[in-house]
Amino acid sequence: MTRNVLDTTPVGAFPSDAASSHDWQRDDLLRLFGRADWLTRQPRHRLAKLAPNATVGLLFYQNSTRTRISFQAATCLLGGRYIGFDSAATTRAGDFFQETLEDTVRVVGGYADLLVLRHVDDDAAQRAAAVAGVPVVNAGSGESDHPTQGMLDTWMMRRSLGDLAGARIGFVGDPGCRALRADVATVAKFGPAEIVFLTPEDAPPSPEQCASLTAQGIRHSTVDSMAELVRRTDVIAMIPFELPDFHVATAQERRSGNLATRYRLTRRLLEGAGRHVTVLHTGPRGEELPAEVDGLPNVRYFEGVRGGMFLRAALMHVLWEGRGIPVSDVDELEG
Repeated sequence: MTRNVLDTTPVGAFPSDAASSHDWQRDDLLRLFGRADWLTRQPRHRLAKLAPNATVGLLFYQNSTRTRISFQAATCLLGGRYIGFDSAATTRAGDFFQETLEDTVRVVGGYADLLVLRHVDDDAAQRAAAVAGVPVVNAGSGESDHPTQGMLDTWMMRRSLGDLAGARIGFVGDPGCRALRADVATVAKFGPAEIVFLTPEDAPPSPEQCASLTAQGIRHSTVDSMAELVRRTDVIAMIPFELPDFHVATAQERRSGNLATRYRLTRRLLEGAGRHVTVLHTGPRGEELPAEVDGLPNVRYFEGVRGGMFLRAALMHVLWEGRGIPVSDVDELEG
């Protein structure tokens, strides 16, 4: 394949799957981000020619809105089609037969050119990738990882700030949650000067996270209020401050609605000390990012949600290229 004009980093094979955030290195991510940037600039009729015969299998054993629908939209954007399920309760995995993950993956992998898996087990994506026979994308595994969320948030940060080297990046929420695990692991590959955490009182960064950041030469610290966080950072990525158990398919509890004021990113803060800070949120948002901030130019919540469609479309396309699955070359479309 001829190197296309949008790739500005060294040519090399992409990882064969997106099962783990740790498998994608800085150069891989830069090329992926370049592809996603290119997709955002193209008319829809051109994008629909990229993968018109591709079939994506969606295996969602756990609830999802943004991630699942963005993959559906991304598939349609590329001209492909999707199959699968959004609840294991509708499958033989969730009834009397209790079909194993491995068997379900092999069955649907026989119908599809790529699988997107969300599951309650921490090691589900790796188990799926070992037997699928087609690329596997981890759309959230238990508490362990959420690679495409890390890719999306890092891409959005770069689109806002440019190079992240030397940047001060804030993270809001439990660092042990899969989304922040992926965010921290992915952002760290781009050499920020400092990562600042605002966490629940009982959920500090783990010793392993701190040791990893230190080993990469990245300062890290913890603050106890949103006001201090906006003064210390250039960009903030948030997750819901109150979380369910990600090891169950459908959480039964509800948010308390009693989030302390110091954990809330208010309009007053963003129009004052935080007017320079770009704000992202994985969703679904709660009291930590109230609707009163909507419309502020530095709040990119809904923009990031829409960006997920382009980032995930780019990811699927490069995975197909890497596996030799027939898709259109972007150079052909440029021509």
